[in-house]
Amino acid sequence: MATGDETSRPTQLLGIGKLLLGGLSVGSVLELLGVPAGMLIGSVVGAALVNQPWTRRMKPASLPIVLRQIGLTTVGLAAGVLLTLDSLLSTAVIALPVVLAYLALTALNLVFITVLMIRYQVDPVTAVLAVTPGGLAEVTTIAIDKGAQVGVVLSVHAVRLFSLVLVILPILLLVLS
Repeated sequence: MATGDETSRPTQLLGIGKLLLGGLSVGSVLELLGVPAGMLIGSVVGAALVNQPWTRRMKPASLPIVLRQIGLTTVGLAAGVLLTLDSLLSTAVIALPVVLAYLALTALNLVFITVLMIRYQVDPVTAVLAVTPGGLAEVTTIAIDKGAQVGVVLSVHAVRLFSLVLVILPILLLVLS
């Protein structure tokens, strides 16, 4: 389902099935291994692996907008269920440190945006989306909608996510335990 190409319904369904199988396979393995956010990280990696044009005849698949919206709604529902009055009140207790952390993160993101634009000649929309805090699915969808360089956005987010989960989290666990 390459952009601009007319593709038959069976080909579209095969591409979607391939993406689901790749995402579910790698996601399940990482989840079973106990990797934090294993299903999320694994589904991104799995779908990316099966969607690479390993031969000249292979064409990358894409999800129709309806399926993307269903996926984003599902992610939103999963997050919304966890948002309760108690969680909001407990967050209010630490409001000042959270605000300071967001300000520090914003300053750091401005530095990264500047580096991406000056050193790597990345356009401003791509640079901003690449360092925007948020879920990978949401930021990727916005990048597609805004015409940003999705590969750059995904790469920066993947490095950030892997760094957080596989480097920073274990260090924090060692320090705090």
